[in-house]
Amino acid sequence: MDSANYGDSSSRFPTQGPLDQLLTAKFFVPTLPSTYFARPRLTALLDAGLQSQAILVSAAAGFGKTTLLSGWVRMFRPNDPHAAWISLDTCDNVPSQFWIYVLAALERCKSGISALPLTFLQKESQPAWQAMLTALINNLAQCSERMVLVLDNYDKITEPTIHALISFLIEHLPPTLCLVLSTRANLPFSLARLRARVQIQELRTEQLRYTQEETTIFLRKAVDFRFSEQDMQEVQSRTQGWCAGLQLAALALRGRSNPRDLLHELHGSQRAILEYLLDEVVQQQSSRVQNFLLQTSILDRLFPALCNAVLEQQDSQSILEEMEHANLFLSPLDEEHQWYTYHPLFAEALRHRLQQISPDNVSILNLRASQWYDSHLYENEAIQHAIYIQEWSRVTELIERIPSQSIWSRLNAPFWIEHLPPDVVRTRPRLCLAYANALFWNTPSRITKDWLRDARMAWAVLHAREENATGITPAQKPEASTHLLGEIATLQAVVVGFYDGDAGATRAYCNEALTHLVEQQQAAHVQVTFAQSLAALSLGHFELAIQSLQAGNTAAAAEGDTALANICLTRASWDITMAGRLHDAWQFTEHTIQRAQTPDGHLPVTVCWTYARQADILREWNRLKEAQHLVEQAIQFGEQAEITALLPLGYTILLKLALSRGDLEEAARANQLLEDSWKRMPAPYCYALYSNVDQVRFWLACRDLERARQWAKNLEREEPLVSPLARERQGVSLARIALAESQPDRALALLAPLIVRAKATGRWAHVLEMWLLQAQAYQMRLQSQEALATLAQAVNLAAPEGYIRCFVDEGVQMADLLGRLRKQGHQGDSISYLETLLTAFDDAHEAQMRQAKKEQSDVSSPLLDLLSAREYEVLRLVAQGASNQMIAETLAISNDTARHHVSNILSKLGVTNRTQAAIRARILGLLSSAS
Repeated sequence: MDSANYGDSSSRFPTQGPLDQLLTAKFFVPTLPSTYFARPRLTALLDAGLQSQAILVSAAAGFGKTTLLSGWVRMFRPNDPHAAWISLDTCDNVPSQFWIYVLAALERCKSGISALPLTFLQKESQPAWQAMLTALINNLAQCSERMVLVLDNYDKITEPTIHALISFLIEHLPPTLCLVLSTRANLPFSLARLRARVQIQELRTEQLRYTQEETTIFLRKAVDFRFSEQDMQEVQSRTQGWCAGLQLAALALRGRSNPRDLLHELHGSQRAILEYLLDEVVQQQSSRVQNFLLQTSILDRLFPALCNAVLEQQDSQSILEEMEHANLFLSPLDEEHQWYTYHPLFAEALRHRLQQISPDNVSILNLRASQWYDSHLYENEAIQHAIYIQEWSRVTELIERIPSQSIWSRLNAPFWIEHLPPDVVRTRPRLCLAYANALFWNTPSRITKDWLRDARMAWAVLHAREENATGITPAQKPEASTHLLGEIATLQAVVVGFYDGDAGATRAYCNEALTHLVEQQQAAHVQVTFAQSLAALSLGHFELAIQSLQAGNTAAAAEGDTALANICLTRASWDITMAGRLHDAWQFTEHTIQRAQTPDGHLPVTVCWTYARQADILREWNRLKEAQHLVEQAIQFGEQAEITALLPLGYTILLKLALSRGDLEEAARANQLLEDSWKRMPAPYCYALYSNVDQVRFWLACRDLERARQWAKNLEREEPLVSPLARERQGVSLARIALAESQPDRALALLAPLIVRAKATGRWAHVLEMWLLQAQAYQMRLQSQEALATLAQAVNLAAPEGYIRCFVDEGVQMADLLGRLRKQGHQGDSISYLETLLTAFDDAHEAQMRQAKKEQSDVSSPLLDLLSAREYEVLRLVAQGASNQMIAETLAISNDTARHHVSNILSKLGVTNRTQAAIRARILGLLSSAS
């Protein structure tokens, strides 16, 4: 196997940014102890596993997992298969760092295999996980040679994102790569599918236990003493084939005049045996070695210069060699015997003992380790040792030493900051800002705002302190520079603009930011432009917003910030859609995707926004299957990248698609997802903008008028939103409720001023929707001439852009109006368009009939017969939106009885809530007489 000395990185892998901080020792296959002997029954199982996608070696500490795998890998023929090894530790719980190590390990085996996947981790503000894995899988599939990737100590990984990605990788691995996971704990993802397909080989505790024969071989190799057959059975019984117990027993047996005495003292749990034997083994060593063992136990890996620094001595190399010769649970990691590691169980026991006898020394030793790693540019390890001993001032110093322009996107920054006490972070403005930036897309806005508020307060305190300080030379860089204040104001502008739609506050923050930013802070300048577009949008000024976004796109592209440029373009496509220009919006999204694609056709996860926009345009053009596929991809990308802010938009489009298909059960599921997502990311402005109208449409489609009324009542009690655009969307929802209540006068009164303002600012998509509602209101008032005249305006507006679903989703009354408009001989270019709309109505009706028949055929028994007469009465009231109290009053029963009937109905219909019960009942025809 290839090995490398300290500080050497593979010459075939680029070393830029975080790559030059890879700890090379983690790639070394551990060398074998002198007591090692082959275990053919296990290596045969591992060899058989090479034909599978994965091998799992899972057992508690001390069962010889690492030794077994390292011995097996060393038996490979040269480069057949190629072997990549990573010894994982807790520092690898940062997804980007984890995958950089994986790519680097594979690159050491096969030059060029990781170059493209690496770009997806380095060039995006949000790593493109699926694109990275797809590129890696494709590259592996093209290899002619077999490869084995061993992830040792996988139990050290606790990050859910990593687990999800490893699961995805295993499910899609090509036959050229076998993934080996060695772990103390069960994996946190399912292997059921792999087991069903016989594509995983598993070695568990019972298989790893030493057999009686293996125990005999080991002891005869390790101890110069001949045990009787009865003694061997006794050892086997006491240790239960536990490898670590046998090793410790072998060490403890040395120097005993009567080794059999030890066998009588070996009893209790593995932990008890470990502690007893540890005492036996350590006490046999010289004080010099004992001291070395305890004090270096804080290190995951031992390097002579590092040990010298930690112990403040110069003879670590000779001690390491002495310990290796004595087989003191020390394994060299490389052929040159520069890097070593303790057996994990032995190290844990030593650390526990060190904490017991010298707790103060633990902090001193870790601090020295942190200082050594820092001086050798191992940023992550330096910070990790400081975090372990809670040296918060040192942690903040190390993090803040990262250049300002890169701390916000540094892969490990959120992981580090999460370990710091909040009160420590809140005193450091740069850390507060870095954390707020990391949280922006995936936590409620109030949390991001709190950290930005703390950033501003911490900045003010530091700034005042620096102004009052004496003896500061001009060459010293202030911690609280006004440039940093500009960056804080920039992010505040984006947060308030995106989540609140407060144009006044957004513009105020933008102006403050521009006062403090300098030309070199180009990324912040682009974000200010983006925030300005959000302010224009909240006021309904789409054209102004589009201009700002185009300017932001140009500036971001010039700076090479593809992710921010794509966000600007995608946002512009939505604004153009609201301006009624569907074809232009589609071209914007296509341009965004083309620019984001790599030469191999892979896309970053930030394309989730673009896919969502495209899905909504396709839905409007009645291309429902294509739209469904795209929005599902958008949601998948958003979930993988933890862009939680996207999910409400994605689920809203899912809801709209289900309503367009007339699939109320699917709509109910989408609505539940939507409600849950808004609970996780509460933002009344965004809800009004994206979801409110369509959720009201869902309630009305379910004939849950009471739920819609309750929303309207709640709206009256709430503080009005500051955004005129958001208030307009709420007004449209109220108009829909008024039409459902047969109150056309109220609907017209609500719509009239909204239409005037929307026309004045060119919001033609909204004008179109409101004209359609207005036409239906006129028809309710039997004003057919006004209804058809309004509808004719809508048709003329919609025809050039190919709108379909906004007409069809209005239902039967709209179909009737369009048919009458066609019969009147409506002339011009709109004739063929009218035919297209009427055909779409017919197709939609047929599809809904097929859906209804299919769902009715799924019912195995006539549910109506299962309902009692009283339950049937209750069901009809539930479908009308009646509460338990209203049901009780109507039927003259108690509240408890009403609640009992509702519970029985939900159970019999196989649903979990009243809305689903009403939907299910209508689909099954149980309410036909009531309708």
